[in-house]
Amino acid sequence: MILKDFLKSYVPDETLRRVLYYIKCLKKFKDDGVQSIQSLDIAKKCGIKSSVVRKDFSYFGILGVRGKGYKVEQLCELFKELLDKIGPINAVVIGAGKLGTALVLHSKENYNIEIVAAFDKNKEKIGEDISGIPVYSINNLNKFIKSNNIKIVILAIPSEEVQSVVDMIKDTSIKLILSLTLTPINVPEGIEVSYFDILSEIEFLFLKLKFKEK
Repeated sequence: MILKDFLKSYVPDETLRRVLYYIKCLKKFKDDGVQSIQSLDIAKKCGIKSSVVRKDFSYFGILGVRGKGYKVEQLCELFKELLDKIGPINAVVIGAGKLGTALVLHSKENYNIEIVAAFDKNKEKIGEDISGIPVYSINNLNKFIKSNNIKIVILAIPSEEVQSVVDMIKDTSIKLILSLTLTPINVPEGIEVSYFDILSEIEFLFLKLKFKEK
């Protein structure tokens, strides 16, 4: 199969990020009954250049036919195979407040992401469940991570609490931390940190808009 050796190859982070957009765009093409598309069609749908699409696809051995492009059904199957090879992503959320709850609920819409538990220090939250996902005490976090070989943790907690939680899990199986605050985190070698703050993204978009207006 075309994708059989993709895990052994180098794929840039930005390409992996765009794969998720490609999957959603291709599903829309398929639902609309489109059978064949050009890289330009995908590019317009995803808001990027067609050369970027072709380059990204080449990392996975996906090549279009000159003059005919790509078959939508085949692309959908190939990217499904890609996600199936990786397997489901099991993660835990720290913080069962409004943001953490929203993340758990939203994750159910993505079959390749599974949040298996949430943790909180608030005694009123402990013992609840979020649409079937249990909320445990933060004191049980390390034990749960080790018992279930969790690799990803999502921090949906105030910035002043982030580092203390990270210090708790630094000797576990965690390989990736997604922090929903931009507060810098100190982690040991072997753990990667990604940051995302929706309010900062809104500010960025506002500045971008204002600069374009100028």
